[in-house]
Amino acid sequence: MTETDNVAHEGESETMIEGSSEAPKIKKHRGPTKKTDIHARTLEERTPIILNCYGQPIGPTRKDVKDLSRFLGTIARTTEFAPLNYVNWPSVPTHDQIWEYVLEKFMIPPEGRSWVLETVNLSWLEKGSNLDELYELVPEDELKDLISYWNTSPVKEQSKKNKRNREKLDDMHTMGPSSYAALRHKLKQEDPNKQEPSKAKVYRESRIRNPKKTYKTSYGNTKANM
Repeated sequence: MTETDNVAHEGESETMIEGSSEAPKIKKHRGPTKKTDIHARTLEERTPIILNCYGQPIGPTRKDVKDLSRFLGTIARTTEFAPLNYVNWPSVPTHDQIWEYVLEKFMIPPEGRSWVLETVNLSWLEKGSNLDELYELVPEDELKDLISYWNTSPVKEQSKKNKRNREKLDDMHTMGPSSYAALRHKLKQEDPNKQEPSKAKVYRESRIRNPKKTYKTSYGNTKANM
């Protein structure tokens, strides 16, 4: 874990299964959040965002940080801002337009631009992983380009490798859409001497599990690391 960890996508987030331990039920997933209230904001209604020294959002409130992260996810699902018929994120030509649009809805210092674009990038990559969602969100010509790219041998091999690596994950954080930056800020404010939390403390806090929930992965390796 480093100081440049990204919000909401920092590592892999644990998924919970609702219900009692005797008869757990799979939690129903909502559709993609649309954040229409934020998209409808005027310049006068913008929310100010506080950054830490690494350009990562930490306030004014945890809700503000989560709202920003989820809002960026909606941008990644918007074809006009984040088309999928590009091989990689640096080649997508809309970075300036994305940043300008975000500034219409949030007041973010210039130092936050890199974090904003990287967060959209991570959501942009995720958009390409759900084929059912793609049929609803992506224009036909763009989808054809994407499927053609997926069918190339190098991409197929990389996909297999990514799947194998994903299956090995067994020490995932349980923070949901929250971020390490926000967690570090929270722990610092709670400390009587306002000291930066140790990596060990951040690790423990980011792996806290609700005893009333059942999780998909074992807690053994996480407990051992603690």
